[in-house]
Amino acid sequence: MDIKMRSSQESNNTLASRPTDRIHFIMASLIGFFIDILIINLLYIQGFSLGFSHIISFITASGISYLINSIGSSKNNLAFLLKPKSYLSFIIVVFLILFLRGGILSSLIHLLDFSPSLAFFICVMISSILNYISNIFYVIYQQKSHIYSEKEWYYFFTGIVIYSVLLRLFYLGLPELFYEEAYYWNYAKHLNIGYLDHPPLVAWIIGLFTQLMGDNEFAIRFGAFICWLVMTYFSYRLAHDINKKTGACQAISLVATLPIFFAVGWAMTPDAPLMACWAAILYFLYQALIHERPRAWLGVGIAMGLGMLAKYTIILTGAAALLFILMDHHSRKWFFRPEPYLAVIVAIVIFSPVIIWNAEHQWASFLYQSHDRITDRFEFSLPDFITSIILILTPTGFFSVIAVLLFRKNLLPSYDTPSSNGAYSDAERSYRLLVVLALFPVAIFALLSLFRETKFHWTGPGWLAVLPFMALIVVQSRRFTTPKLLAWVQRAWPPTMIVCLLIYGAFLHYLTLGFPGVPYPQHLYLLGWQGFGREIEALAQQFERDAGEKLLVVGMDRNRIASGLAFYRTKAVKSSNASVDHDPAQQTSSWHLFDGKSLMYEYWFPINEQDNKSLLLVSRNTANLTSDLVRSHVKQLGDIKEIILWKNGKQAGHYYYCLAKGYRSDSQAENVLETIKAN
Repeated sequence: MDIKMRSSQESNNTLASRPTDRIHFIMASLIGFFIDILIINLLYIQGFSLGFSHIISFITASGISYLINSIGSSKNNLAFLLKPKSYLSFIIVVFLILFLRGGILSSLIHLLDFSPSLAFFICVMISSILNYISNIFYVIYQQKSHIYSEKEWYYFFTGIVIYSVLLRLFYLGLPELFYEEAYYWNYAKHLNIGYLDHPPLVAWIIGLFTQLMGDNEFAIRFGAFICWLVMTYFSYRLAHDINKKTGACQAISLVATLPIFFAVGWAMTPDAPLMACWAAILYFLYQALIHERPRAWLGVGIAMGLGMLAKYTIILTGAAALLFILMDHHSRKWFFRPEPYLAVIVAIVIFSPVIIWNAEHQWASFLYQSHDRITDRFEFSLPDFITSIILILTPTGFFSVIAVLLFRKNLLPSYDTPSSNGAYSDAERSYRLLVVLALFPVAIFALLSLFRETKFHWTGPGWLAVLPFMALIVVQSRRFTTPKLLAWVQRAWPPTMIVCLLIYGAFLHYLTLGFPGVPYPQHLYLLGWQGFGREIEALAQQFERDAGEKLLVVGMDRNRIASGLAFYRTKAVKSSNASVDHDPAQQTSSWHLFDGKSLMYEYWFPINEQDNKSLLLVSRNTANLTSDLVRSHVKQLGDIKEIILWKNGKQAGHYYYCLAKGYRSDSQAENVLETIKAN
């Protein structure tokens, strides 16, 4: 049997190396290239959308190229073509290239202002090269009987990481901002040392990159990408230190593909710097507590201080570290050393701007994140909490965590039972430290879910602590046959990563270019808002010209409409190159003016400073524009009109607006409201 397998491999390798076959593959790729470039140009010239043109041309060219290669290179081509595995491999590669190509194509045209013809040529060239490589692999290499070596698995995981980075990078500046990103951009337009609902680090990062690159989606999200790189660096260092090189590359592949880590490396929210600082704290705590390096406590203090400037929840790592020191006999000596206390002082000094802001604002942020959340309405959210963990880790990741907890003897390189004095080996202490650092925050959130609503992403940073052990499962050259759960999870990781990348690519392509025949959901916030912002800005400028006074645009919900309009009005002004003497971000407010909750807008636009102003009210429904409360706060309410939102030629929702003149603050409006109700 070994002789037959060797003979088969040699035959296939010979086939792959024959000059005629190399020429055949090159010719097939050239045919695919010309078919692709011809179809995409013809369709686009005929008026078809960019997305439709590039999808149809690429799939057609790929199919023809694959068919030619398969028939020409395989003696048993018919049997090979009918294999489901071959179909599936071909489809996977085609869509991976397609989604990446969509980002490259859109970036060249919309961000770099390349002409469509030049962008088509570049993208078709790149995709043809990728197709050529993939066809060689799947038509020749996959036909041989083969057990992958450690080196080949290394190439696989490296390819996964590279693809994930490129996919994220090329789509950074293309989809419209989510409303949370637009809200934090508004933070940056009102720079301060503190805010009500979050600390200021996210605003400082956005402010830095928008100052360097302008007010655009790429600049806002670039900070998230940098934070992801920092998180990846410390995750790699931790995995490399614990596993002695084994699984370090796989740890990076997990950071690159797991949903929670992919998302925070693309969308700019406070979770992006939080993750970076959390990963740094894990690394420095490991150096301090396991390797007993006193200087590492300085890193702990800096990372903790910066992390608290990102999100208060990072304090849970400090509590978890304290719990481990109490549990670990070897670590208790740190209670009598100055380094941990100096780390606390460093963290407090870095965090002091937030303390100062809270002291000046009646401790508003601290109360909002503690007392207000605990005293909120009762809600049993444990099922949703568990579901969110499965979603952000994938089912494979969820069961990997269970495997890490159940089968540590199978994973740890030198597992030992405690000695007579209760001491454990470094491998066991490393495991205990990271498990405590992972499970303590998760346990706190799980407890909270018994009586309050929890957010789906809250547990995300906690899983960074178990990544080194999850990475050991991912290592394919270290095969597990038992226990069954461990063996199943190991087999599941490569396809899980591929599926994740396909989902991310499809989602980003859908937001950017769409898919033929697939509609957009109505009222998905900030989908189609490029045009919406331009229309609202045009209305505001028209009113100011006609009335000769400034207009305040008011989004009639908590902060979504106001945040999105502030950004896309600003972008419309800057892209028009017109001389406009106002800053839309300073003239877009929210519905706290009508007794709603608006978070930071209540600080940026105090109610008593808006008296007698004219307002352009914008809402998802007409009821918010015609209520008694609204009418009591204005002297004159105009007609309600509708704006249709469009994305890639498809309707993406509709909003309503009306002009309101003579705003009255609460004290002025009370009597008017009573009169309206009486009538």
